[in-house]
Amino acid sequence: MSSERSRLILTLAVVVGLGALVFLFRRRRNRREQAELDESLSRTLGTDTGRDTTGIDAFVTLRTLEEARTMDHTAVVLQGGSGAQIYLTVPVKYVSCDGDSLVALLASLDAIEWNDPAQASLSFELAPIGSGIYGGMGGGSVIDGIWMHPRLSDSGILPLAADVIYGRRRVSDVRSGFPRSARG
Repeated sequence: MSSERSRLILTLAVVVGLGALVFLFRRRRNRREQAELDESLSRTLGTDTGRDTTGIDAFVTLRTLEEARTMDHTAVVLQGGSGAQIYLTVPVKYVSCDGDSLVALLASLDAIEWNDPAQASLSFELAPIGSGIYGGMGGGSVIDGIWMHPRLSDSGILPLAADVIYGRRRVSDVRSGFPRSARG
């Protein structure tokens, strides 16, 4: 009995250890991908992303879309005004477009609402369906689909943003359907 228990404990330790190694290797690989996404975000928005290089966050934020796709219960969050408004959330499992398309969508949404690219951000968060996303103007929610702030949704652009997220159209193809500004 004791040798079976020891063997079971050893097997469990090996499985947990291997899982941790796989996670670390994926994280290392994804740092390069995050650098590329940050560069794309900076180029598109014309600003520095201002990422925290210490890797310490108050909540669980993943580095890349690809990393988020390897985990359950993750969501894409687009926001502007340094969190003053959550533009859109969507569970990562529904995202068929690439990271560059999300960056372009963020830039288009920000041009409507805040028009302050330095304050816009794209994040990948550990946030299951039903989670709230803290932010100004009522924050946001992660739903089983695409959640969009009412100011944006009321302007009729949710179906256009959905086409981009689901990989059916590019941002450049839907941008003409976006209003110029919802503010003032």
